[in-house]
Amino acid sequence: MPQRALRHPLLAGLHREATKTLAALRQDITQREHELAALKAEAARWQSVLRGPGRRARPALAPPQVPPSTRLRLDWSAILKELPTRFTTQEVTQKAGKPLGHAYVYMSRWMKEKKVKRVKDGYQKVSRRV
Repeated sequence: MPQRALRHPLLAGLHREATKTLAALRQDITQREHELAALKAEAARWQSVLRGPGRRARPALAPPQVPPSTRLRLDWSAILKELPTRFTTQEVTQKAGKPLGHAYVYMSRWMKEKKVKRVKDGYQKVSRRV
C-alpha cells in the first residue's frame, strides 16, 4: 500500500482552511438553489393567476417587431439577375425568401416589362438586343 506523502505543516493548515471554505460554499450553493426553486414555483403560480382560466399564454420569446420604416426592401431586379436563363417560380421564391404570391406579382411585372417570357416548363429571361 503506497504511503501518503508527508505535507509541510504550513500547507496542512492551508489545506484544512480550504476544505472548510469549500464545504461552506457548497452548503451555501445548495441553500440558494432551494431558495431559487421556491421563487420559480411562486413565479409560476403568479403567472397562472395572470393568465386566468380562459386566456392563452403569450410565447416566452416573441421575435422583436421591426417597424416597417426600418425594414430593408428587397431588390427584385437583383434577384432577376441572379436567376438562371430558364427558371421556375419555385426558384424565385427560394432566392427571394418570400411567399409564392409575392413571386407571382413580380413575375407578372417582369412579363409586362418584357424582361421574361413564359415557356413550357417555367419562365425564360428575354435577351435584349441593342
